[in-house]
Amino acid sequence: MTARRPVKAAPGNGSVEVEPGAAEADDAAPAEASTAADTPEQAPVATAPAEPDARYLRLAADFENFRRRKAQELIDRSRYASEDAAKALLPVLDNLRRAIGHAADAGDEAVMVSGLELVVREFETALEQLGVEPIDAKGRPFDPSLHEAIGGEDSEDVEVDTVADEVQRGYRLHDRVIRPSLVRVAHPATPAPERS
Repeated sequence: MTARRPVKAAPGNGSVEVEPGAAEADDAAPAEASTAADTPEQAPVATAPAEPDARYLRLAADFENFRRRKAQELIDRSRYASEDAAKALLPVLDNLRRAIGHAADAGDEAVMVSGLELVVREFETALEQLGVEPIDAKGRPFDPSLHEAIGGEDSEDVEVDTVADEVQRGYRLHDRVIRPSLVRVAHPATPAPERS
């Protein structure tokens, strides 16, 4: 950076004269410029860029969080994409199970029963390929996140609420329950209060 020389306009003819001692001022100007940057007046200018940097960092962090959320949503969407298909197939599977039960009770030929059992196994295999698994219920402790109680009875054989009977099988898709098991619950028998 070159320092400006002080100039003085000559009266009358419009010419410009350089003031005497301007050369010495030129040599001293860079030293004065370097000390001028260290003065407290320049400090606000130095800290001003830090505020936009902090805003930029916050914006970058917000964008990174947004990107992660969207990536997780895409993973969940692809993982649970077959949920509607599984929900549509479950009533068919239930009806096939009922048909097997009625055919066995009615004494129809074993061929029909074995054919229906084969169809049920095929449906179960297809559901497993989609990631649908049955929820084990009978004999397990009652869990309201997995089971839906439709009845209950007292029992001396259990210490905690336990699934006594499964009316309709429940299913989960990976770790999400898509249909809870409909169950009857055995409650621990409470002793009758003593009368004195």
